[in-house]
Amino acid sequence: MASADENRGVILRLYDEGLNLGNFEKVTDELVAEDAVMHHAPYHDQRGPEVLKATWRALHEAFSDLHFEAESVLVDGDIVAVRGTTTGTHTGTFAGTAPTGLRVSERAHVFYRLSGDGKVTDIWPMVDRAGLLQQLKTG
Repeated sequence: MASADENRGVILRLYDEGLNLGNFEKVTDELVAEDAVMHHAPYHDQRGPEVLKATWRALHEAFSDLHFEAESVLVDGDIVAVRGTTTGTHTGTFAGTAPTGLRVSERAHVFYRLSGDGKVTDIWPMVDRAGLLQQLKTG
């Protein structure tokens, strides 16, 4: 079984290399289990690394200079909880909204379960998508 520090490291690597550096195609294949489940309605029919790739691909296509800042990372056994903020500039179409050029942010609280070999098996995201969409409409 992986230690708390090892589990924390997996999730921080996922954000740093995958989301912030844009290497999500490679990093998710390494760190997300083939049968991983995203516990979020839009992704109920997807399993494995693609559940995270699809989300991060859409964000990278819509927002340049995308960056996630982890503000809190808590580990309890095989569960890692992350609270943070994603920021970026709206330079591509997102949720049907044409590029606005606005700098936006989205708050997120995400829980991850990791297997004993350090792979993500479950993801429970809670993001303020309504707040993000409101920023795009008011700009």
